[in-house]
Amino acid sequence: MGSISRILTRYCTKLNIPVISVHGLRHTHASILLYAGVSIASVARRLGHASMTTTQKTYLHVIQELENQDIDLVMRSLSNLT
Repeated sequence: MGSISRILTRYCTKLNIPVISVHGLRHTHASILLYAGVSIASVARRLGHASMTTTQKTYLHVIQELENQDIDLVMRSLSNLT
């Protein structure tokens, strides 16, 4: 385990929270950005992905959830027209 991982584990343990890996933090960071409305292109650049396709495949579950929220919003808006 690298020194950063050891430090992160120590702080999580000290704070009595679940231990998360550096990779887990990276994934959480990207997910939060997507939920906040940051574009896939921007998230891909921040993560250093060579292609947006990598980001889209990795975070497909987040993207699908956001699309479902969009569909719900559209349906609610349309129902208010009548």
